[in-house]
Amino acid sequence: MRGSDGMIVTVGVDVDGTFGEFVATALRLGVKIEALNLRAAVEGDWRIGVPACEPAEFWYGGRTLSLHPEDSYYCRIIDMSAQETEPGLARRWMALTGALRAWLEGVPGPVANRTRAGAHNSAKPFHEAILAGMGFNVPESLTSCDTGELMEFIAQGPTVSKTLSGVRAQTEAATTESLADFDPVSGPVHLQRRVDGDDARIHVAGDHLVAQRVPASGMVDYRREGGFAGIEVFDPPADICEAVIAGSKELGLDFAGWDFLISPDGTYWCLEVNPMPGYAGYDIQCDGEITRILLRHLGGEI
Repeated sequence: MRGSDGMIVTVGVDVDGTFGEFVATALRLGVKIEALNLRAAVEGDWRIGVPACEPAEFWYGGRTLSLHPEDSYYCRIIDMSAQETEPGLARRWMALTGALRAWLEGVPGPVANRTRAGAHNSAKPFHEAILAGMGFNVPESLTSCDTGELMEFIAQGPTVSKTLSGVRAQTEAATTESLADFDPVSGPVHLQRRVDGDDARIHVAGDHLVAQRVPASGMVDYRREGGFAGIEVFDPPADICEAVIAGSKELGLDFAGWDFLISPDGTYWCLEVNPMPGYAGYDIQCDGEITRILLRHLGGEI
């Protein structure tokens, strides 16, 4: 519990593993939190005034829940309207999540994270340009519908294809054969030069971080190729630690997941910074240390 100035509140859906990991670890550590499960709240009643000058009120499942502006928040606001077949319930999902996001923009305390922070991650070329402008080493990339340009980029060295938008998708090795049936009408492809070396994920919460490394994975996407089995906590160089902490603050992110590839010569190549990292798998591998630094940043006493 934070003390007299407010409570730690988490907002999410109970089918989200990261939301569940945060709640379970906080309870295991004896940190008092309040949880707003949107899947239950969406069919109840609520009153959310914008800006956040007064509490947001929720009535559902026989309970009353008040969220106060002075509270601190960990949010994984997932709009499930696309999964609803009943139009009225879909509209309620959009109204609830939209109002909550707007309300949280005006909360004065820590919010991990406000919707506008890191929104450029939804446009990968723009996102990579911002990271490069901040001084990070970013692998060369190309976004194009021109088959000739794409083929030429692939021919110049090992390449991967990545999602162009913020929709989660798998990173794949890109070859001239994989583009043989490409139709430019289907839209642009985002290619990035592949870097050999160790994969690393650094989670940052305020001034604290937890860094984990997959030694010499050699995998295109270690998360789906069994890489978690070999992941280990490590200490990055001081300049990298300073850069990701300062970078998170510059981007307005109270909590962030930075992805790097570390080449054999020790160069840190920044792939992206995730503004809503699904960190459950990483947290399990380090005995809840990521949740600990997030709770500390939100004012929890552990």
